[in-house]
Amino acid sequence: MGLIKAAAAAPDTRLQAVLQRLDAGQPITVVAIGGSITTGYAAQPPRERGWAAQVAEHLGQRGKVKFINAGLSGTDSAAAVQRLKDQVQAAAPDLVLVEFGVNDEWLDQRVRASSYEGLLRQLLFAPKPPAVVTLMLTQQGNRPRSAVEAQLQLAAHYGLTAIDFGAEVQDWTSLYDEPVHPNQRGHDAIAKAVIARLQVSGPQASIQPLPAPLPTPLPAPLYGSDHQFVRSLADDSLKPWRNRGFVRGGAVHPEWPGQQPGWTTTDEEAEASFLVWGAEIAVFHAESKLYRDLEAWVDDGPLQTLRGFVPERDGYLGWHYTVVGQSLEPGAHLLHVRVKRDDGFKGSGRPASFVAVMAAGMQARQTGDFESMEKPGAGWHHVRADDAKLRFIGRFDNRQPEAPLLSWSGSEIRARFTGTQLGLRLAAVKGVSHYTVEVDGRRHALAQRGEGPQDWRLREPLAAGTHELRIVKRTEGSQAEARFMGLLLAADAQLLAPPPPRPLRLEFYGDSITAGACNGDMGQDQYEDLSSHDGTRAYGALVAARLGADYVGIAVSGIGITRTWDTLLMPQIWDRTAPRLEAPVAPVDDAGGRPPDVVVVNLGQNDHGFPASRGEPFAADFGTRYLAFVRGLRQRYPQAKLVLTIGGMSAWQEQPAIERALQDSARTLRAEGDDKVWTYRYDAFAWAHPRIDVHAQMADELEKYLREKVLP
Repeated sequence: MGLIKAAAAAPDTRLQAVLQRLDAGQPITVVAIGGSITTGYAAQPPRERGWAAQVAEHLGQRGKVKFINAGLSGTDSAAAVQRLKDQVQAAAPDLVLVEFGVNDEWLDQRVRASSYEGLLRQLLFAPKPPAVVTLMLTQQGNRPRSAVEAQLQLAAHYGLTAIDFGAEVQDWTSLYDEPVHPNQRGHDAIAKAVIARLQVSGPQASIQPLPAPLPTPLPAPLYGSDHQFVRSLADDSLKPWRNRGFVRGGAVHPEWPGQQPGWTTTDEEAEASFLVWGAEIAVFHAESKLYRDLEAWVDDGPLQTLRGFVPERDGYLGWHYTVVGQSLEPGAHLLHVRVKRDDGFKGSGRPASFVAVMAAGMQARQTGDFESMEKPGAGWHHVRADDAKLRFIGRFDNRQPEAPLLSWSGSEIRARFTGTQLGLRLAAVKGVSHYTVEVDGRRHALAQRGEGPQDWRLREPLAAGTHELRIVKRTEGSQAEARFMGLLLAADAQLLAPPPPRPLRLEFYGDSITAGACNGDMGQDQYEDLSSHDGTRAYGALVAARLGADYVGIAVSGIGITRTWDTLLMPQIWDRTAPRLEAPVAPVDDAGGRPPDVVVVNLGQNDHGFPASRGEPFAADFGTRYLAFVRGLRQRYPQAKLVLTIGGMSAWQEQPAIERALQDSARTLRAEGDDKVWTYRYDAFAWAHPRIDVHAQMADELEKYLREKVLP
């Protein structure tokens, strides 16, 4: 009995066309991407006698071939999608050989099908899509096969040539000297199987020359498209915004071209935080007998262990893709990494190390976690917006109580309900409003597009029982307004008494910094897509959440006391239900039933930035007009504690008169007997709009100041 069964499979036309061009004398570029088996590990010598090199040699006998071996030992398809652009697509290949059956078996089960599909989709979405041959290798004995089965399914889905070597082997004993890597005879057998399939796809398969394949729409993804859109943070792009104990260094993958050291530590208390983007966040880290474990989490998500201590890796390093956050809202997130507390390694001096942070799911999603409903059926019932069991927090225009107007970012509706379904009825008034809909502490995204009333259904069913709901408008009022028209609950569900009121209320007045403008943007500031502008992750909302307080945010991008990038100044609209002159003045007790306990002001950035951009002087009467604005706040809220702040961007550094105006206003009020006024300057700042990392630092500062100076 032979080593290999006879292989037969229908060739694909793109592969036929590439091989016909080769046989016709046209040069082609062939790239092999995979793990250590693709590099030729255990062949003698590896680069010359590995399976991929032998296939390239065969093709070179047929015509002009440029061959690139992009194999990388110990890596899987999740790492491959991150390096595909630079190490494969940059070569404009005509044919790509893909091998990840063995290494993907050790990849996180939640990832490996989608990462392999992302690799295929990246290749097939290229401006000049190459022919792709997928090679399914397994460990000795053809077990396990779960990764291979998914890869075969995906190859068939995209009409690609697939070679299931594991299924073809009849006698494993001579091909492997250990469970994972084939020996030289194994490499020879793999190459023979691939070459046989390529020969079937050669010119004899078609008498007439095939035309170049026309672009055709790809089928919808089977496992999602997140890994089609990826980004790796490494080298200089992987910089912590908060760091204690980590230093540059640690091992790098010797086969990864140009890779630079990441971060390493022997400090027992080391911890670092990074600004990252994506719907899936993973850490690419070292593992061996000589390393120790790390642990990581995204935002306020669960801890995940990054297994650095792997005793079976004795004498050599490995690298692993460990998912820390998954099914996240695409956009900006905070990743935290620290040494795992383990008494067994305490005082050992053993290092922990990671070389990169890898993200997938960089594309924006149109409606987030909700889908539109045409007409709710009999299985739903409508809860009107004026139901007394709904709690409203912030400023709403309630002149239509059945459809109150939401304008200011941070406007919040809270509720408790039973049932396994949730829907919302909203009506767009202006722009695209983005919401965070939090159910039992889990955030969901909703983008309200179009005009007029729309019903939205949360795609994910809820567990049976009681649920707590928060609907929070993220988009600032100058950009979008909408009406809340009620909830849609299951027919047998009930709206319960709302969550208890919070004991503390904070109200913030500010500009784009306070509104959270651009805080999730990747790259330059932009206002075209407001999904990345999130008022719920601005420093004021963060402080309120940490203090267990209600939050009211009165903030408009570009606004100031004396100058503005638009048309309105803060003193004109600060007390209204929307940033419009015709909007009504809000009742004093708009913050959830009573006035705020603390009012925080952060204005002045645009009073300097706008005139400076035009070469004009700073307003000489800024201090006088700032004091007048603060007096208006005091008149409206006679019992509130006032905190006058500046910071988040660079105006206070470039124009010292701003901070002096804050201090002078506070001294004037104190001299008049007002002992409830403070000033504070944030150390954290950004030259462009602050991202969520700077907002987190600002929140750290303000929370500490309020706890120590203002709230006691």
